[in-house]
Amino acid sequence: MLRNNILLSGFMKVIGLATSFLIVPITLDFLNNEQYGVWMTLTSILLWFAFFDVGLGNGMRNYLAQAIAEGDYAKGRSYLTTTLAMLTVIALVLALLFVSFIMMADLGKVFNTSVLTTEQLRLPVLIAIIMTLIGFVAKNVGVVYMALQKYAVNDLITISAGVVGLMAVYVLTKTIPPGNLTAIVLVFTMFPVIAFVIAGIPLFRNYPQLRPEKADFNWTIGRQLLGKGMGFFFIQITSCLVIFGGSNLFITQFSGPEAVTTYNIAYKYFNQLAVAYTIIVSPMWNAYTEAYVKGEYGWIKSNFRRSMGIWALMAVGGILMLFVADMFFHFWVGDAVTVPFSVSVSVLCYITFFNLNNCVTMLINGLNKISVQIVTSVVATIVFFVAVMILGPRLGVEGVVACMAASYAAMAAVHLYQCYLLINQKASGIWNS
Repeated sequence: MLRNNILLSGFMKVIGLATSFLIVPITLDFLNNEQYGVWMTLTSILLWFAFFDVGLGNGMRNYLAQAIAEGDYAKGRSYLTTTLAMLTVIALVLALLFVSFIMMADLGKVFNTSVLTTEQLRLPVLIAIIMTLIGFVAKNVGVVYMALQKYAVNDLITISAGVVGLMAVYVLTKTIPPGNLTAIVLVFTMFPVIAFVIAGIPLFRNYPQLRPEKADFNWTIGRQLLGKGMGFFFIQITSCLVIFGGSNLFITQFSGPEAVTTYNIAYKYFNQLAVAYTIIVSPMWNAYTEAYVKGEYGWIKSNFRRSMGIWALMAVGGILMLFVADMFFHFWVGDAVTVPFSVSVSVLCYITFFNLNNCVTMLINGLNKISVQIVTSVVATIVFFVAVMILGPRLGVEGVVACMAASYAAMAAVHLYQCYLLINQKASGIWNS
C-alpha cells in the first residue's frame, strides 16, 4: 500500500507541478508585478488561517489512524465528529473577528502598496478569508483519507482543484480586462473548497462507519484532541506560521511587493524539491504510527534511513537545478521577472533544510512524541524574528531567506538527535513525550 501511494502521489504531483508552473506566467500576464506581489502576500496571510485550527486536524489524524489500525471505527468516528464540530465553531469566531478587522483596517498599508487602494483590496481579501475558513473545515476530508493511508486520493483532490483553477484563470485572461485581483482570488480560493466537499461524498459512502453523527460528539475526546492539538498548534503557529508563512510579509515590508514576486519565482522553482520529497515522506507519518502500535522498530529504522538517503539525493539535485536556474527562469517567465543568483542560492538552502526537518518530523509526529518540537519551534521562531528584523532591512530578500534556512537547519539538528533516540528506544523524559 505504501509503495502504491507513493507512485500514485508522484503521478499526481507531476500534474500539480505542470499546473503550478503554467499558472505563474498566465497570472503574471494578467496581473502586473506589484499586484502579483500583493496576491502572494495575501496567500501567506491565508496560510495563517489554516493554522488557527489549534492543531485539531493533525491531532485527529494521529488518533484516527490509530483507531483505524486497531479496527475501532466507533472511536474513530467520535474523533472525526468532535473535530469537525470544534473546527466549525472556531471558523465562525474567526470570521467574525477578521471580517470586522478588514472593514476597518487600512489595507494599503498592510500590503505596502499604492497601486491598489483599501477599497479595491477589501472585497478580494474578504472573499479570500471567507472561502479559506470554509475550507478550514472541509479540508479535513483529506485528513481522513490520509489517516486511511490513501494519500494519493488527498493529492488527487488538491491537484484537481489546481487544474480546474488553471483553466478558470486562462478563461479569465480571455474574457475580462487584466488586473482584476478579485477574480483571481475567487478562482484560487473557491475550487479547493468545492473539491474537498465533493470528495466527501464517496468517502462517507464507502466508509459509512466513519460518517459523522451528532450523537458521536464527545467532550472527553474534545479535551484529548485539544491537549495533543495544542502541541501541533504551537509548532504550526511558530515555525510554520512565522518563519514560512511570514516570509512574503517580511519581504514586502522590507523590499516592496515586487521583491515578493522575485522571491516567489525562485521559491516555486526550487520548491519542486520539497514537493517531490513530500511525495515520499508524507505517507510515512501514519505508516510510522501503525508500525509503532505494532512494535515494528526494525521497519521504522530501515525506512527512516531510506528517507534520509533520498533527502541527500534531493540536495544534490538542488545543486544541479541551481546551475540551470537562470535559463529556466528566462524560459518560464521571460523578461517579466529577474531573479538574482544570490536569491536562488538562499532559497535552495532554505528548501534543503526544510526537507531535512520534514523528514525527521514525520517520524516524530507519527510516534506522537512532539514535546521537543514545541520547544525547538518556539525558540527558533524567536531567534528568527530577531535575526530577520536585523538582517531583513539590510540584506533584503536574501537576508530574510537566509534566516529561514538557518532556523530550519537548527531545528532539524535537534529533531534528528531525537529520532536517533526514538528509533533505538533510548528516548526518555521530554525526548519521549
